[in-house]
Amino acid sequence: MGRRWSLQILGHEKSLKLNCVGCEQGASIEHSEACMREVLQALAEHLDVDEVVLTDVYAREYSGESLKLLKDVARVWDGCQFWPFRHLSPEGCERCKTEREELIRRVLEQFLGDPSRALRQLEETKKKVTVAAKRGAEKCRRCRIEFLEQIVKPLISEFKKAKLARSPKERKGREWYALLLNPTIRPCFIKSKIQLRPPPGARLEDAYEMDGGEVRIYRLPGELQYLYFLIPPEYKLPPEQVSLLQEARQELLEKCHELDLWEPRAREKLRRRVRGLLTRLAAEGEADIPQEKIEELSNHLTKFTIGFGVLETLLNDGKVQDVYVDAPIGKTPVHITHLDFEECLTNIFLTPEDAKSLVSRFRAISGRPFSEASPVLDLELEGTRVTAIQNPLSPEGAAFAFRRHKSTPWTLPQFIQRRFLTPTAAGLLSLLVDSQSSLLITGSRGSGKTSLLGALMLEILPKFRIISVEDTLELPTKQLRDLGFKIQSLRVQSAVSGSGAELRADDALKTALRLGESVLVIGEVRSSEAKTLYEAMRVGAAGNSVMGTIHGSTARDVFERIVYDLGIPPSSFKATDAIIVAAPIRVGGGARRVRRLTQITEVRKDWKSDPVSEGGFANLMVYKHSDDTIRPTSVLKKCSQLLASIAEKWGTGYSDVLKNLELRAEIQKRLVETSSKLSKPEVLEAEFVVKSNLVFHSLLEEELQHGRIRYGRILDRWMEWLGRAV
Repeated sequence: MGRRWSLQILGHEKSLKLNCVGCEQGASIEHSEACMREVLQALAEHLDVDEVVLTDVYAREYSGESLKLLKDVARVWDGCQFWPFRHLSPEGCERCKTEREELIRRVLEQFLGDPSRALRQLEETKKKVTVAAKRGAEKCRRCRIEFLEQIVKPLISEFKKAKLARSPKERKGREWYALLLNPTIRPCFIKSKIQLRPPPGARLEDAYEMDGGEVRIYRLPGELQYLYFLIPPEYKLPPEQVSLLQEARQELLEKCHELDLWEPRAREKLRRRVRGLLTRLAAEGEADIPQEKIEELSNHLTKFTIGFGVLETLLNDGKVQDVYVDAPIGKTPVHITHLDFEECLTNIFLTPEDAKSLVSRFRAISGRPFSEASPVLDLELEGTRVTAIQNPLSPEGAAFAFRRHKSTPWTLPQFIQRRFLTPTAAGLLSLLVDSQSSLLITGSRGSGKTSLLGALMLEILPKFRIISVEDTLELPTKQLRDLGFKIQSLRVQSAVSGSGAELRADDALKTALRLGESVLVIGEVRSSEAKTLYEAMRVGAAGNSVMGTIHGSTARDVFERIVYDLGIPPSSFKATDAIIVAAPIRVGGGARRVRRLTQITEVRKDWKSDPVSEGGFANLMVYKHSDDTIRPTSVLKKCSQLLASIAEKWGTGYSDVLKNLELRAEIQKRLVETSSKLSKPEVLEAEFVVKSNLVFHSLLEEELQHGRIRYGRILDRWMEWLGRAV
C-alpha cells in the first residue's frame, strides 16, 4: 500500500504515525477499509500509544474516546488470533473444516477493516447454522451445534465487546464509523487540532460568519453548557492551496534565522516574504492562483508562523471575551467566555508544540522572565490581556488566559440594550459623574466592573483632564484620546508579576496628584494606594471626581475591605460618595448567568463608626429578582443626601436635580430605541454617545443663560439633533 508507520515519543506522549502521502486510499480510518485495517494491525502491536496520526495534505489525529474505540477493535482481533479452532469440525469432516476455516479467516480479516460488517456476517452464519442443525444426519447436527456453540457464538460475543462493531440497523456501511470516530483534523501547516464534527445529539443554537471562517454554537446534549464550534478559514482551503502553504512553510523554517521574529515590524516583513515565496512556488508548480488569493494565503501562513494561530482567529471574534487554555495542554479543549452564551467549550485543542511557541513569544514580547523562579507572566497584547503560568505554580505545565478588551469602549446605552442596567440607572450614573462625585464600582471578577468604569469615563466632559492609574491596561485610554479626551495613563507595578522598572501603585498615585487638577480614575484599588487615595479625597487634592473599582459583593463588603483590610479610618471612608455594585445573576436559580447592576448606594455622612449599623448606607436603586431589573427606591425620589448635596453645589433645588436625572435617562432610552428601530448599532458606540453628551450639555448651557432650565425644550431640541445626526 506504500504506507509506513512509526512510533514517535515526545515527553510522556507516544504517537503512532502513518505517512499517507500519495496513498490512493486516503488518510481516513473511518472512510477507508484498507486504512482502518492497516492502522489496527499496527495498533494491536502498540496498544499503549496516546494517539494515532495519519498525515497527508491534512493530518487526522485520533485520541481520547476515538482511540479507545480503535484499541477495543485491535484488542479483540488480536485475542481472536489465538482462538482454539479445533471445534471447526469436531467430527473430522475435512470439507466442513476447510469451509469453516475459510469463513473464519475472512470474518477476522473483515473485522479489521469493517468490524460492523464482520459482526453481521457472523450473525447471519449463526442463523444459517442454527437452521441447518435441525436437519440432516445425527453426526452432522452434533457437528453444527458444536461449531455454533464453541466458535460462532463466542466470536459474536467477543466482537460485540468492540462498540464499533455494534452498529444499529439504520447505520449501515462506514457511516457508523464516521459518527463515532471524531478525529481532530488540520492542514499540515497548522499544529493546533480541531474537531470538525459536533457531538451526536448537539443542537444548533446560533451560527455566524467571522473573518472568512464559520462559528456555530451548539447546545450539548445532557450538559448545561454550549459548544463554540469554529471552522477556521484555513480549513476551507482546497487541498492544492494547503499543499502550497505547507511547501512554503517548510522553506520558511529552513531560513527563519534570517528574520528577527520579535522586532516590531517583523509580521509585515514576513508577510511580504511569504507573498513572494507563494507567488514563486505557485508559478513553479504551474498553479493558477490569482494575486488576491496569494494575498489571502500569505495572511494565513503569517498568522500560523509569527502570529498566534487559531487563538488569533478566536480573539478576532468580537463576541469572544475570554479564552482559557488549561494544563495539561492537549488533554482538554480550549474554552471561552462568549458574549451571548457565557462559558463554552470549543472544538479546539492546542498542542504542547503550540504551548512552547507561545511561551517563547510572550517572553520575548514582554521582555520579562518566565521560568520556574518566575512562573507568572502578565502582558498586554494588541488589545488583549494575557496571563501565562507554568511550573511549579502549574504542576502540569504551561497554561494561558486571554482576556480580550472590546475594540471600542462600552457605553451606557449599550449596557441598557443588554439589560445590564436601566435608562434611569444610566441617567443617575451620568449625573453622579457630571457632579464630580467619588464613586467606587464593586463586584466579583467578570461582573463588568472595568467595562462600566470605562463607560462612565465617557460621561466626563472632554474639557476635563483625566489621569488613569492601572497595573494592567484595561481602561479604554487610547480610544478616549482618539475621541478628543485629555487623558494621561500611568502604569504601575503588577500585583502578580511586577517589574522593578515600574512604580508601585501608591507612588504612582502621589505622582498623579502632583500632575495637577484632574479626574482621577483608578483601575483597581488593591492595597497601600488606598491610604493615599483617601487622603487626597478628604483634602480635595484630587480636584475633580475620583472613580475606581474594588473587589466586593456589596457596599458593606467595600467598607470592610477598605477599613479593616486596607487600614483606612472609617471617617476617611466618608469621602466615598456612592458605591455601585455589579454582579452575575443566575435568574431563577438556573444555570444561565446574566450580568446586572444590582445596587447604587450612597454613603451618608452622619454616622460615626459603622455605616451599616448606623444607617450610613442608603440604597438609591436596587435590583429586583422578580422582574430582573434595577429599580429606584423612595430614597432617590425624596431624601437622598447625595442628590441634596449636588443640588446645593449647583445652586438649585432637589426637584431640578431629579428633572436633570430624568432627562439624562430619557436621552439614553431614546438612543437605544433609535438604534434598534433603524438597525444602526453605531448610534450606541462611543463616538456617537460622546457627541450626544456634548449636544446635551450645550443645550443645557443655553438654557442656563436664559435664567431657568426648560427640560422639555432641551429634549425636543436634542431629538431634532438626533434626527439629523442619524
